[in-house]
Parts: sequence; C-alpha cells; structure tokens
Amino acid sequence: MIDGGQHGSHSHPPNGRIQFDLHIFGVRFREGTKMVATPKNLNKAKAMLKRINAEIALGTFEYRDYFPKSKKVKRFEELQRAKHPDSLYPYFDDFATQWYQRQLSKWKNSYKGTVRNNLERYLFPEFGNTLVNEVTLSQVEFFRQSLIEDLKPDGTRRLSNRRINNILWPLVAIVSLASDEFKFEYPLRRYKALKEEKANSKPLTVEEVKRFLDAVDINWRDYFILRFWTGMRSCEIHALKWATIDFEHRLIRIRHNYVNGEVCDVKTPKSRRDLKMCDTLFDALSRLHYEEDSTEDFVFTNSKGLPLDTHWSVRSFGIRRLKKQGLPKDVRMRRAILRQCSTSLHWRIHFIYLRCLGTVTVVYCLMCMHRM
Repeated sequence: MIDGGQHGSHSHPPNGRIQFDLHIFGVRFREGTKMVATPKNLNKAKAMLKRINAEIALGTFEYRDYFPKSKKVKRFEELQRAKHPDSLYPYFDDFATQWYQRQLSKWKNSYKGTVRNNLERYLFPEFGNTLVNEVTLSQVEFFRQSLIEDLKPDGTRRLSNRRINNILWPLVAIVSLASDEFKFEYPLRRYKALKEEKANSKPLTVEEVKRFLDAVDINWRDYFILRFWTGMRSCEIHALKWATIDFEHRLIRIRHNYVNGEVCDVKTPKSRRDLKMCDTLFDALSRLHYEEDSTEDFVFTNSKGLPLDTHWSVRSFGIRRLKKQGLPKDVRMRRAILRQCSTSLHWRIHFIYLRCLGTVTVVYCLMCMHRM
C-alpha cells in the first residue's frame, strides 16, 4: 500500500477480489471491484492504475470516469471544488441557479416549481460539482440511460421519454448559455432528445360513461358531465367562473387555470377558447347556477368556497362506488381518462372557413352527442 501524497495502488484482500486504494486531497478512497485476482485481471488493474496515477499527477483525474456508480464520487468532487475555488469557469449548480433566477420573469409559478424540482432532484446530484465547461455529451447520455433504466417494482419504466426530455432540457439550455457567455465549445451539439411516443389512450365507451355517471355521487354528477362532454383540463374546469359562462350565446369561455392554489392564464394561446354548449351542458350548468350561492365566483367550489384542488377532488368523488360498477382500475384512478372520453362521446370539430378581404377566418363549432 502506498501512503501519503496523491497516489493510487491496488491490492487483493483475503476475499481474492482486486481493490483500488487512492490517496487524493489528503483523503483515502478505497474502491472494491468484482474482478478476481487472476494474472490477467491483475495486469488490467495495473494498466488502469497507471492511467489513474498519471491523471492524478496532471491534475486531470475525475473519480466518476473510473467509478461512476460509487457513492464516493460526491465526496471527491466536493474536495476537488474546495481545492480549486478560483476556477475560470463556474460550477454547474452555481451557474444553473443564476440561470434559473434569470428566467423567473418568463414562467408561471407552477412551472417555476417544475424546473426547480428537475434541477434539485436530478441535475444537481449528477452535474452540480462539475465545471460547466466540462459537461460532456457522453456524461449526459450515460445519465439519460440511467433514467431510462430506472424501473418500478412491477418492472415498468418509472420515467417516460417525454418526462426524461423535460428533465434534461434545462441542462441543455444552461450549457448552451454558458458556452456563449464563457466562450467555450458547445459540447451538446450532437445531442438529440428522445423520441416521444404517444400514450395508448383507452377512452370509455358510451356504456361505461353511463355507468360512471350513475355510480358517482349525485352532488358531483354535473361536474363530471362537464368533464366528459367538454374534455376540459382539471385546472381549467376548477378555474371556471360564472362570469365566463355565457348562457345567452351558449358558450363556455376558457380563460384561466387553477394551479397550486393560484388562478393564472391558460397554458397556451390555443388553450384560450370558447366551447359551444349542447343541451346536456346547458341543462347541467343551469342547474348548478340555480343551486349555487349567487355570491360565488367559481362554478365548482369546496366547502370553504374555494376552487377545487385537483388532488383533493380525485380522492373525494366516491371512488369506491365506481369499483362496484366494475369499471377498470385505470378509469377509477386516472384523471386523464376524463379528457380522453370526450372522443368516445363522439365530439366532432367542424372547420368553417370564411374568406373576407383576402384573409381566412377559422371558426370552430363543437358538436356533441345528444342527451343521455
């Protein structure tokens, strides 16, 4: 065993497995391997050790390059960072925090939380102690592969391709901005996002919709009629105000979202739309308007007069009753099924093109099925 300084050595303890012993920044790092101490494996270990010692001497050694899955990577990078505080380039987490602060004025509060979660949960643990100019394409791709291979107990993937792309896009944006500001070659030029495949939608049949509405609590039947007949997002229907219900012209005007306890603008410009009421919708909203307190701003409220929270609402609509109707588990548990079911109810979008003064105006007229 070599003592002192910044060196590395290898040995084979009583279990017969090759072990590396590194002394860097005054700290001992011991890494075991699964390699049996055969002459062939010892030669491989000696060659690897020779490269490690050379990189240590040159100051280019990176622990994660040799032991990427080791729990000691973080400790090494913390010591490395403390040893070289005057680096020409910032560390990824420092520059990412600065980038995040610079983007806040562009984002809604809900999206700020999403990006912050991606940084703190995924990107900082992996890249935080890496100089921003030393982030490499291979490092990013290996990290992405680890996310792909992260499985649930039932063997299915924990993260979809779309979710992984959402996690990694801040990394791409941060490194791109840093390369412009600090004048280094952009390392992710050949990076390509994962192909996003459409999920297999399983909308309810008309018969299943009837069973669903028969089973749900009577107090929430009109709520679900609106969900099924319009395909509105949870955040849109929870932000729906009586001021945006036009009974005279039979229009539901989608203008706001309710996300994380806050009313905000709709998600995209295309989300700002007017939905035509069929007789079923008109009757449901008329009943609600008659029954509701005239002082209420929102169409659907909880016992405190506040807009519904998405997570609370799913737990509070008598899910056990749905089980008795023999509806599939996905139907009982997934909010997205409500949007998919608008297709089952035979919505049709007709495009009416009106040419006027050389321009084309597109009018959307939504036709829904007759009353059940």
